[in-house]
Amino acid sequence: QEQLQNLKTRATSFCSLCQSCLSDVDAGVREKAFTVLSDLLLVLGPQLPAHGRGALAPLVLVPDAGLQSQLAAFLMDHVFNHACSPQELPPTGMSLLPQCPGSPWDVLSLSPPPFPTEDSESRIEELHQRRVLLAGFCKLIIYNVLELSAASDVFKHYAKFYSDYGDIIKETLDCTRQMDREAWARTLLLSLQQLMTELLLQQGPPIQACEAFLEIRDLARRFSLLFSLHQLRNRPALLSLHREGIRFAFQEPPGPGPEPLNLPFLEVLSEFSPRLLRPDKG
Repeated sequence: QEQLQNLKTRATSFCSLCQSCLSDVDAGVREKAFTVLSDLLLVLGPQLPAHGRGALAPLVLVPDAGLQSQLAAFLMDHVFNHACSPQELPPTGMSLLPQCPGSPWDVLSLSPPPFPTEDSESRIEELHQRRVLLAGFCKLIIYNVLELSAASDVFKHYAKFYSDYGDIIKETLDCTRQMDREAWARTLLLSLQQLMTELLLQQGPPIQACEAFLEIRDLARRFSLLFSLHQLRNRPALLSLHREGIRFAFQEPPGPGPEPLNLPFLEVLSEFSPRLLRPDKG
């Protein structure tokens, strides 16, 4: 027990050191700290005491709210800070081959373009590094190190960054759906709500004619396709999504106003309505 306690103390100190390095002035140091921190939290995650290793339970590290916020902010600054269009990069054969819990994720397979240039190789290497960072964060969600709601910071970028990270995010969507369908549906809804709130803060009403609003509807349409199969199994999650979405749409504004600011969210929610079973549409 004393050895375990000493190891836990060292691991906690090392975790704090890595966390402080997330705000280092050097981008390379920040990225390395994020990678090491992701690996450490994964190894010392909730699955550590499983399979007869109950004695190791004291070593489990649980990231606090502050660290979770820092990890999410890191993604925004280092992964979702640059959208590569398909025309910007030469044709590549990219594939991430992750699997749901049960076997470890393989990292990336990037095949070089037919006639690589120094510039294209540099951009491919940068993309590879960003994909590694994103995959590390997604594994923390899939292995229950981070709460499922943390995935909203990834899911809301599914459409916008599809060309760069679509396979990683899609695999995360599939794996988290198997974990808890209702919590998964709430996380999809949270992603859309966050985008809607951000748009209202940036643009102010009305927003229906904004391109960004149409992009939110498109993302909702993509999400709705994930409910196409297993309709009976998805029924409770889909009903919960509609109930919570309607509550959000009719949420009273903080100040006096003619109508709730979130009312256009009903148009976003309508993208899921075709997936409802006929008895639920009344």
